[in-house]
Amino acid sequence: MLSALGLTNKKSVLVLGDLNKNVYLSSRNLKNSKVIINSELNTYGISNANSLIFSESAIAELESLLNR
Repeated sequence: MLSALGLTNKKSVLVLGDLNKNVYLSSRNLKNSKVIINSELNTYGISNANSLIFSESAIAELESLLNR
């Protein structure tokens, strides 16, 4: 997925709506990538990454949180 997006050697953060054990375990070997859930998202993580990748469920949760 990262190579298709052109992000292989760049710092990227994948934001998930819920914890997905398979995604987390498979991403541990990726050097410049980090997988987090919505509740772990912070300003440092956003500003330190070159790219943010949101799953559909993460976007839906974030929209509902911001619309309150």
